[in-house]
Amino acid sequence: MDQQCVSSSNETREREQMTNSSTVLIVEDEENLADLFSIWLREQFEVHVAYNGGDALEIFAEEPIDIVLLDRRMPGLSGTEVLQSIRENGDGQQVIMVTAVRPTEELASIDVDDYLIKPIDRTKLTRAVEAAELVLTYEDSLTELLSLTARKATLEANLDRTELEADDRYSDLLQRIRELEKQADTTLERLETDYQIDMLVRDQRIGPQPVEQL
Repeated sequence: MDQQCVSSSNETREREQMTNSSTVLIVEDEENLADLFSIWLREQFEVHVAYNGGDALEIFAEEPIDIVLLDRRMPGLSGTEVLQSIRENGDGQQVIMVTAVRPTEELASIDVDDYLIKPIDRTKLTRAVEAAELVLTYEDSLTELLSLTARKATLEANLDRTELEADDRYSDLLQRIRELEKQADTTLERLETDYQIDMLVRDQRIGPQPVEQL
């Protein structure tokens, strides 16, 4: 990786952070409710709406979805069936399950990232999606950090100290690693402080408390 490539990559990320927001797929068979959720969210996010599971999977296959707001009980394909397809064919999307009842032990074992319990107001919905977006940011930072740390180890294994000090690739890697560590720490602090989400607990699939209870 030469200096020009690193600089270009950083500039691209900065432009994306300034211009792009997460893309949310709302899956809800109550059309009025789905449309209301869309109105609430589209000021901050790009939003797609599906009124049934089949349409949801078509949109999911065609669009770069980041976050799925998924009603559990729907005619035709249920939310659980849609979730299974998303997990099999997706790429680490955050899934927020919408349910009319508090999660039981059985429901809590389903592979979702959060729950919202109806009725849902604008604040509860927005906070849940904002938290999901932060989780994605945190996970992206860790993924890139692991990749660059491995690349750093490769350089250190093949070059001596003098060569490393003279290698722009190495200094650029160190700078980017420090940036990512700071970004990950800041995002983690926001998740824990603002949204009461413990990422260690979340990664163990015990799951956070539903955002609606905050």
